[in-house]
Amino acid sequence: MKISRGFALSCLLAMAAGPVFAAGFSLGDAANAIAGMQGGNNKAAAAAPSSETADLLTALTSQLNVTPEQAIGGTGAMLGLAKNQLGGNDYSQLAKSVPGLDKLSGDNALGSLGALSGLLGQTGGSKTSGLDGLLGNVKDTNDLNTAFSALGMDGGMISQFAPVILSYLGSQGTSSSVLGKLAQAWGTGS
Repeated sequence: MKISRGFALSCLLAMAAGPVFAAGFSLGDAANAIAGMQGGNNKAAAAAPSSETADLLTALTSQLNVTPEQAIGGTGAMLGLAKNQLGGNDYSQLAKSVPGLDKLSGDNALGSLGALSGLLGQTGGSKTSGLDGLLGNVKDTNDLNTAFSALGMDGGMISQFAPVILSYLGSQGTSSSVLGKLAQAWGTGS
């Protein structure tokens, strides 16, 4: 039996709106539902955050009061900078620590933003259209500030994103050496 994407999303949103289920519904649940909705063969499902990275995005949205788009885009910009600044071995170790992290890095974050927009019924006119080329070209903190600004956040949010992301990556087994290099790349370390 084939279930339409719209019907499945309507059911998920109805459950999330119910007071009994609201506290237990997360981006991780949505990512799993999307992936299972059409056997994982759907482009939106392929671009959607993994359940591991959805936990990070949930932490960002709940702790920093940002939208899911801002959480994905901000994380993508910061990871894009990390990818450009860290050595290949360090970034490889980081990517191995958190399965699916590459889906949020740089331009790959646009796929996640597109998947989110598609699920919310938005089309190409969403915030993602202004981010083309920004997230994949984050080479320094000025580029990072530009990306955050395009997402509707000021540069001060970088210093709020960094500890949440670093804490999450540390809890996933990323080495303290790589965490220190990330903090320096993001301008939040010594």
